[in-house]
Amino acid sequence: MTDEPIIYLNGDYLPLSRARVSPIDQGFLLGDGVFDVVSAWKGRIFKLDAHLDRFFDSIQAARLNHDMDREAWRDAIIETTRRNGLADASIRFIVTRGEPNSVVADPRDFTPTCIVWVAPYVFLADEEKRQTGIRLMISATRGFPADTLDPRYKCLDRLHSQLIRLEALEAGYDDALWLDHSGHVSESAASNLFIVKKGVLYTPSAGILRGITRETMLELATELDIPWRECALSAFDVYAADEVFTCSTAGGVLPVREVAGRTIRGATPGPITRAIDSAYWEMRESDRYATAL
Repeated sequence: MTDEPIIYLNGDYLPLSRARVSPIDQGFLLGDGVFDVVSAWKGRIFKLDAHLDRFFDSIQAARLNHDMDREAWRDAIIETTRRNGLADASIRFIVTRGEPNSVVADPRDFTPTCIVWVAPYVFLADEEKRQTGIRLMISATRGFPADTLDPRYKCLDRLHSQLIRLEALEAGYDDALWLDHSGHVSESAASNLFIVKKGVLYTPSAGILRGITRETMLELATELDIPWRECALSAFDVYAADEVFTCSTAGGVLPVREVAGRTIRGATPGPITRAIDSAYWEMRESDRYATAL
């Protein structure tokens, strides 16, 4: 890695100490913007096109105007990662509505802010917990319903995510799950959820961010001949599962050994969790879905 991280900001590549965003930027003031996170492993960015698809869906839905097309974003992501000299990296790309062009802010009249920020890849849990499993609680905070803020917006407003993380950590857990407004399990602050029951893999079907890693888990399950279902899951289903794991771009597959004081009765990690995790990292180290740096 370089001595100081290099940031892409509105067409320029700058040392982090020189990168500045206005205090009246709407991303800062209102959380008015969207982002995505892709990762590189051993010099290969994984599923960059899928992440760009999701990013541009959020941009379209949020009515964010900016001058960068898909190839410009792709080039900026690759070049910023190269300039930071990182083979294993977490790469965040962001567009905010930016600075208002008049004193009375009209959300149609803004100069947007575009950023790419690259950091060393860091797992969400340490090596011991990746082997023995993490502990989850059920948060008192509910996820946003689709008629308020559809979870498919990968937006900058992450206050609810931060609140459940604080709730979990201060209660002595590693992370928390939240429920939707019908009482079904949705996801965690930054991960999708899977459970295994009698050899079948289950994952929540609604009220969730459509995770790229989640999509990859289902793809791998199909290739491994593991039956899977997308459906509504209650907390009871999670408590009674044979295996539980979360997945994310940052964490990969994380086995879960306890949920809200209930020890998962099967081995942690269980056989299906281990099989999917192994297949996932084999895919990550191959040229499949890879964009070389």
